[in-house]
Amino acid sequence: MVQQAYKGDVLQRIAGVGFIISAIVSIAANILAPRPEDRGDVALSVAKLAENPDTAKLAFFGIALGIWFSVMGFAGVYRSIASGAGSAWSRLGFYGVLVSAALMTVFCAVLIGATTAAGNGAAVPASTLVIAANSIFGVAATAFWMALAFVGLGIAVSDVYPKWAGLPLLIIGVVTVVGYGIPSVFLDPSKALDFIFAGLALLTSIWSLVVGLWITRREIRAMQPA
Repeated sequence: MVQQAYKGDVLQRIAGVGFIISAIVSIAANILAPRPEDRGDVALSVAKLAENPDTAKLAFFGIALGIWFSVMGFAGVYRSIASGAGSAWSRLGFYGVLVSAALMTVFCAVLIGATTAAGNGAAVPASTLVIAANSIFGVAATAFWMALAFVGLGIAVSDVYPKWAGLPLLIIGVVTVVGYGIPSVFLDPSKALDFIFAGLALLTSIWSLVVGLWITRREIRAMQPA
C-alpha cells in the first residue's frame, strides 16, 4: 500500500506557531521576572516587586501569555492523535493542560495584584498575595507538568509525531513533578527548588521551540505544490 503524502492541517499550523511563540515569550518573561535572593522571605519578595512594578507586571503577564500559547500548541497535538493508546493519553494530558493553564493564569493574576500593592506601599496585602501565589504555583506546576507527561506519553506511543518529540516531554514532566512540583507544595520556597525549576522550565521551552519548528516546517512543506 502506498502511503499518502501529508496534506497539511490548519490546526497544526496554529499549533506550530503557538509552540514557537510560547517558548520565546516564556523565556523572555522569565528573564524579566523579579527574583529575590530568598523567595521564602516574603518581605524581601515584596520589596523586589516594588523596585520596578511595571517590569514585574509585564513579566507576569508574559508568563501567562506563554501558557496560553502553549495551550494552542497542545490543542493541535491532542486533535492530531485520533486513535489508539496515544489518543487516550494525549486527551487526558490536554484536559490537564487546560485545568493547569487556568491555575497558572490565576497565579500570574495574583502576582500582578501583589505587584500593584507593593508598588503602592501596601506591604501587608502584598505579602498575603505573595504567599497565596506561591501556594497556587506549587499546585499549578504539579498539574501542568503532570499533564505534559501524559501528552509526552501519548506522542511516544503514537505514530503521528516522531518518538524524539514524546519521550523527552514525558521525562521532563515526570522529573518536574517529582523534583519540584510535589516538594514545592509541602516545603517552603528555597533556592534549591528555584534552580531545579528554572532548569526544567528552560528544557520545556526548548522542547516547545524545537517541536514548534518541526511542525511548522512540516506544514510549510505540505503547502508546497508537488
